[in-house]
Amino acid sequence: MTTTTEILDKYGLTRETVTKYIDAITRMNQTQTAEELDVSRDTINRYKKQFAEMDAQERLHLISSLTQEKLLNQSTG
Repeated sequence: MTTTTEILDKYGLTRETVTKYIDAITRMNQTQTAEELDVSRDTINRYKKQFAEMDAQERLHLISSLTQEKLLNQSTG
């Protein structure tokens, strides 16, 4: 089983930005997401392309594990 870190490394993504990206992109368009994350639209487009290159299992693993981490951190923080 591939780990979250392995998937992030494989696609050159950072845990913090992906976590924020997953949260923001479900609520906003790309421009708004870029503004909220304080990154360029190019960065958001790169993340979108990296997610599209992942197979379904990698994408699901990344989304579920990082969302779970975020929720756990919110409940304990």
